[in-house]
Amino acid sequence: MQERKTRPKPFQQSLSALAQVATRETGAEGYAFFRRHAETSVLVRQEADGATIPEEAIGGQNTDPVIAAYSLGTDGIVAFTFRDGSESRLARTRLDGFVPAIEAVWTAAGNAWQNSLLASQIADLEARLMDSKIADRVRGFLKTGGDPNALDAIARHVDGVLRPAPTRRILEQLSRELEEAVEERRLTNRAKAILQIQHGMSEDEAHMHLRQTSRRSRKKLREVAADLIDSHPAERSRVPSMQ
Repeated sequence: MQERKTRPKPFQQSLSALAQVATRETGAEGYAFFRRHAETSVLVRQEADGATIPEEAIGGQNTDPVIAAYSLGTDGIVAFTFRDGSESRLARTRLDGFVPAIEAVWTAAGNAWQNSLLASQIADLEARLMDSKIADRVRGFLKTGGDPNALDAIARHVDGVLRPAPTRRILEQLSRELEEAVEERRLTNRAKAILQIQHGMSEDEAHMHLRQTSRRSRKKLREVAADLIDSHPAERSRVPSMQ
């Protein structure tokens, strides 16, 4: 039986990467994300790496000198742990300037979740509206008694109501555009990694090189990236494709 792949939570990769950079650049031993339960206010660990930070150590007013904890919006906390209090104090100034970026991504993750709920609500309301249009029209025919044209009229009505709705067309178009953007990002990231590893470029230099090549060749960025990957067969097999 094939194992089902679970879809990562919104912005999970970005939050992990940001926390890992903060950990490395401040000399922290590790980090942990916590989410506060909306009804009970109980902290629930979301992710941790490199150190064990118990929930009770950051609950309420944190007084542990080796733990630097920061609120993320109204429902989140990110905490970093250090070997001793002096390291923690030195790192706090750098963390104070960096944590807002983590908080911004945390907020964006919450917005993405709300957008998902909104899309689901729109689909449900649209289905209920079409259901009502069909049912109300059919009941109207039931009330009027026999009508030799009823079956044909109802069939035409059902066909008209169930034609692809504007919401469906918009969502399908948006989905295609986003799929293409995600695939372009995957290819571009792999191409930049090749340039960084094999040609000693920085991330910015690799990005600029691909952009300049795209302009000179008048090819799309994803085409330039794919060409570069194709020229390195060993790398091509490592590029995930959109399912």
